[in-house]
Amino acid sequence: MSNEDINDVLSDLVLINNDRIQGYERAAHDIEDPQLADLFRNLTSLSRRFRSDLADVIVRSHGTVPDTSETSSGSNWHRAWIDIKAFFTGKDRNAILDSCVFGEDAAIAEYEEVLKQEHLPAYIRDTLTHHLSELRQTREQVARMREIS
Repeated sequence: MSNEDINDVLSDLVLINNDRIQGYERAAHDIEDPQLADLFRNLTSLSRRFRSDLADVIVRSHGTVPDTSETSSGSNWHRAWIDIKAFFTGKDRNAILDSCVFGEDAAIAEYEEVLKQEHLPAYIRDTLTHHLSELRQTREQVARMREIS
């Protein structure tokens, strides 16, 4: 896998995390439930850390980091966030949490796809594997919140 190919797939993950940041920032602002607002602020911070980690890896492999204001307009992830954003106005807590689980599932799928790539350098694989583990934990945390509501 060439550096250019690696940078392309990592850039896609940066854009996914941009979408997560925008979606969770809006969710934290719009939701009236303080527990969910805290969760969404934490997930915003996590997404920013992921984006920063990915940017560091891209720079390390001599690539160009995508503009942080861009989103992944063609991806399933972006469509998932559109659905999530639509739920934030006038919908109940469970509908919001269901949408968040759907969005986290989409992010997990994207990371899993990248990790299937052969010849990923070990330091990149380690970073992505760590992100994926945290995404799975986040998904389970959001799903548990859905169950206790």
